Amino acid sequence: MKHKKLFVSLTAVLTVAVFLAIFLMIWFFGDRYKDFDEKFTQEFEIPGLEDGAVPQGMTTYTVATKVTGDDGKEETVQKRYFFVSAYMSDGSPSRIYVIGADKADGKTDDISHNYKTEGYVTLKTADGKDFYGHCGGIAINGSYLWVTGESKVNVAKASKDYSDAKKNVAQEIVEKAKRVKLNDTEGEYDFSVKFTTSFNANCRASFCYYFDDPRYSGLSYDRLYVGEFYRSGNYKTDEKHHVTTPNGYQNKAFMYEYNVSSANDFGLTLISGEGITDETAVPKIQKIFSLPEQVQGMAWSGRSGYGATGSDEKNPAGTMVLSQSYGLANSKITCYDGKTLLASANRATYSSIAGESFEYDGVKRVIGGKEQPYTDKTLYVYYVDRNNEEMVLNDYSIPSMSEGLCAVTETTSGNVASKRVYVLFESGSKKYRPFVREKLTHVYSFIPREKQN
Repeated sequence: MKHKKLFVSLTAVLTVAVFLAIFLMIWFFGDRYKDFDEKFTQEFEIPGLEDGAVPQGMTTYTVATKVTGDDGKEETVQKRYFFVSAYMSDGSPSRIYVIGADKADGKTDDISHNYKTEGYVTLKTADGKDFYGHCGGIAINGSYLWVTGESKVNVAKASKDYSDAKKNVAQEIVEKAKRVKLNDTEGEYDFSVKFTTSFNANCRASFCYYFDDPRYSGLSYDRLYVGEFYRSGNYKTDEKHHVTTPNGYQNKAFMYEYNVSSANDFGLTLISGEGITDETAVPKIQKIFSLPEQVQGMAWSGRSGYGATGSDEKNPAGTMVLSQSYGLANSKITCYDGKTLLASANRATYSSIAGESFEYDGVKRVIGGKEQPYTDKTLYVYYVDRNNEEMVLNDYSIPSMSEGLCAVTETTSGNVASKRVYVLFESGSKKYRPFVREKLTHVYSFIPREKQN
């Protein structure tokens, strides 16, 4: 009898072991990513993974760089750089890694050559303390650096004691990063970038994106986007951010659009009105986008042929691309038609949705001697609607742990401008690589296309 019970127990244990073995084999080797293999291109290596970096956000900018030609003459050309924000799994201060082209040929729309890591800078708070934030999003336009985290947007400009009239914060980051890589520690040299100010994001501030309209040299059409991440249970958002789209999809996160300015420390257009002073003014939210769950990053991209036809000229935003992921499940890259998304038929005032005007957290104004919250009753909410078949252009299933996005305008055949979108992953970090199926150590890119019928 004892032998029979032992046999039954061993059989049960063996059955469970075989089941787990089969499950693990399917988990690690069974899934394939047809979209990813066919439509995404491996780009440059993600820096800092062996240092313990957990990459979160990514942005790009061209910086004036001095190079020496074959004739020995020095000249200044525009060189493209990528900037990757990361928190460190060992608890050290957060970093921005810099990746630059292996040559600087002045062609800002030529991204076909290789890239290499130039180095990194660490971050400091406005009061000079080491910054350990999550760095969920990063955006840069040369004059300003924005880094999101902990419901705030941290802002930095080039330090006055470092730069001359021609330098900006992007150039400061590049030059400091290069000195770190060269271990150039002569004298008392600060390898960090210090935030100069911050503002309340009125949301969880999980990611951000800078849209630079390539058709204009000024800032009039440039925008900064700041959005939040929602997941049931551990990453909740304000109940007022929970919105049902016209087609019945339950969105539970907000993203804000800001106009860009160079007239203040925030780099953004500010609120104004009676009772608002220079000390109380904060960046003004221009639009709200209602987002689906688990968004890690966003980018605006022109579709193939962007700007080439009259209809696209009326749609400078092109395509909104969202990176969605959490844990070990496959990531999702979804492309939404900007014209449908920004149509007046696809919006409603915040007050009609929430039953009250939008209120800026912690911002007060004084009217008639009485202090009251600063509110806006004119804000529109635009629905990013997964149930709208006309709006959803493409939906790609790719490996887990996709993070931030950025986009680069490149010239294709026939001098047609297209926006190539770059996708960052955190699955190759030391923190997660023991558990994931695909340990991606490179950034990948793709060009969103028209909807396939």
